[in-house]
Amino acid sequence: MRAGLPQTLAVLLLAACGEAPPEPVPADAPAPSVASASPVLKDSCASWAGLDVATLPPLPVTPYTATFEQVWRIVLEKHFDPTLGCQDWPARRLEFGQRLADAKDASAAYATMNGLLETLKQSHFKVVPPRSAAPAAAASGPARAPVHVRVIGDELVVVDAAVGGVDSGVPRGAVIVAIDGRPVAEIVAEVKAAALRDGEVAFQTSLAVEAALHGPVGAKRTISFKDPRKADTEVSREVSCVLPDGELVTIGNLHDIPTVVRYQMIAGTKVGQLAFNYWMLPMVQRVEAAMADLRAQGMTALVLDLRGNPGGVGAMSIPVARMLLTQPGSLGKLQFREFAQEFNVAGNPDAFTGPVVVLVDEGTASTSEIFAVGLRDLGRAQIYGGRPSAGAALPSLIEVLAGGAMLQYVVGDYHSSKGTVAEGDGVRPDVLVPETRDDFIAGRDPVLAAAVRALSTGGAAAKVPSP
Repeated sequence: MRAGLPQTLAVLLLAACGEAPPEPVPADAPAPSVASASPVLKDSCASWAGLDVATLPPLPVTPYTATFEQVWRIVLEKHFDPTLGCQDWPARRLEFGQRLADAKDASAAYATMNGLLETLKQSHFKVVPPRSAAPAAAASGPARAPVHVRVIGDELVVVDAAVGGVDSGVPRGAVIVAIDGRPVAEIVAEVKAAALRDGEVAFQTSLAVEAALHGPVGAKRTISFKDPRKADTEVSREVSCVLPDGELVTIGNLHDIPTVVRYQMIAGTKVGQLAFNYWMLPMVQRVEAAMADLRAQGMTALVLDLRGNPGGVGAMSIPVARMLLTQPGSLGKLQFREFAQEFNVAGNPDAFTGPVVVLVDEGTASTSEIFAVGLRDLGRAQIYGGRPSAGAALPSLIEVLAGGAMLQYVVGDYHSSKGTVAEGDGVRPDVLVPETRDDFIAGRDPVLAAAVRALSTGGAAAKVPSP
């Protein structure tokens, strides 16, 4: 039930498009529903909102100084917190501007810019180099080798062995060792070196490996893995990249994203399972049709599977929530620098009223996290998972920079209707279900099984709250 375009790759693909949109492209912000509000400032911290940048000293001249200055200034002007987390932002400019002068090549220069962004200690901040300076995988394309992987323990384990009906030949439960000759251990080491917190290592590792598995349609990827069918003997297999089944959606600079909606009634139960791989508004009708079909088949309880869903356009969360809420409610609030925006959901008398369980994993991020925690804090869902979600829940924009690089940057802060924060530690499951590699070798899905068991026996009691 999982298929998707990794968030990291989605951003990298933007760099390959070579287009600059007339306005910044929303990555996660929902359609405006605005109320005037002042941002919450830290009492003892200086606001940089009125800084006169013309008074700042010049930086050392390098081929990348203009891009660096643009990154620094966009954050200065557009971050939701004008204190920039109580940082001396002009001092950071001088510090990292000098490091930029010491950069020996493009890779080091862009790493310096990302180092500046890392001082903010928030998700959704990244400079993506232009195509000429990016790794080969950055412009590889939307197709993918037909496997999905997850971090289980300390290993990259294959959890789905097919995509779009195409079997990869790499078995479930296999441990990925290398992709096109590049050791996974090397990828993991790079992720750990750049990670801001332990909780994001699994998320970023999965995204990096998924990105390496992408390519143009028909491109070959050589996957080296420990084969559980052969006593974990290491073998290699060349597989072709395929497009996942589903509609291709383009939004702004994000071109031809394969969007997938899948659903089924769990055999022998009245529990329905619904999954989609991205939050894109054109998908709403397909999700509505899936819900209608499940209800027509007699569904009395729902598993909404958001595992591996890295987010998308936040506005889609509102019509999806309306399918589950008979009474009006809020999924939470986004606080921007100069206004606040509520995820207000109108009550729907025809909404599904049975209990709901939302599934999360380390690949559940952004809009998926906002939806999950918002629905839980309304008392409408319980959350099951093998681990917390990614903790990357802040809304962001994407802009083209001088020289063709692209910047993704945060513009808002999120809190649920009860003040819950998803950023950082992620959405913690109400029911934590242990997962092992042996489960996937045996074809088991312990998280789904636990949710279905609870829903079938009345153990998951998140029904429609009383008005």
